[in-house]
Amino acid sequence: MKTRTRRSVVVAAALLAALGTAVSSASAGTAGVETLTPPGPFTAHADSPTLEAFASMTCDSSDAQGWLYASGPVAADVDLVSFTDCQIAGMTVDLTITATPWQVVGMGPNTSNPNWDDIVVQGFSVHMEGFGCSADFDGPLHGYFDNSTDDLVVDDSLIASDADCLGLVNDNDVVHFSATYHVIG
Repeated sequence: MKTRTRRSVVVAAALLAALGTAVSSASAGTAGVETLTPPGPFTAHADSPTLEAFASMTCDSSDAQGWLYASGPVAADVDLVSFTDCQIAGMTVDLTITATPWQVVGMGPNTSNPNWDDIVVQGFSVHMEGFGCSADFDGPLHGYFDNSTDDLVVDDSLIASDADCLGLVNDNDVVHFSATYHVIG
């Protein structure tokens, strides 16, 4: 697998993430621990990430950065994430991360597409705040890294809590998060 591309897989997420060096699997056909060399910083960018609840929330963009590890079960930490110009039902809201780091764990090759590697972003935690509207969103996010495009695709559900948002988001709502982060390594 290409050195730059494989390293990008791990950064995923972030939401979340961007990589750029060599990765090797513990063994073919198993999800084993990914090992990456050399370690270092990464960045990633997504256009138009969305949260879907009773009403759709869309942001103009999201950026992430963090640290890539050389070995171990955690492939990368995502330390900083920002969301720009977010709107829900015509209201401007701010999204801020409430816990760091988010951790990106490589899950191995995707069984349906040979160009994809599955990932999970653990520790995802975001607070939404706007006029008359607030809520927290937490949970792991699953996705994949596309080795042919250097894109990390996150497409999974979160749970809402501490929601007070005019009925647009309620406690225990399942909220779908979708974003494609382009990895620049």
